[in-house]
Amino acid sequence: MIMRINENTDTAVVIEIMEPGNALKGKRFSITGHLGRKRDDVVKIIEECGGVFEKQPTYGTHYLITNADWNAGAVKGGKSNKLRKAEANGTKIISEAKFYEMIMQSAEDSIVDPGF
Repeated sequence: MIMRINENTDTAVVIEIMEPGNALKGKRFSITGHLGRKRDDVVKIIEECGGVFEKQPTYGTHYLITNADWNAGAVKGGKSNKLRKAEANGTKIISEAKFYEMIMQSAEDSIVDPGF
């Protein structure tokens, strides 16, 4: 497997190993830009965590995941079509790091203290 290495790599590997269940249940995600992991891997994480992946953001999409160093000048007009649609629909724009943080936080919140 070829993987881009960045600051999010370790967190993504941990998420794959820990099987976080329904950390994203009821949430809808779309992706734009190049991420630290292959798009298919991120889609797999979304679905394994109970979320739904949408190729294009719609009115019901909760989050658009993009890279932290998105270059507004790289696209004619300054923004990708997905980014424009997401903004028009009130979709929250988050970084790949924030996406992983959401999963980790949900997993931590679901840990039951055995009271030892």
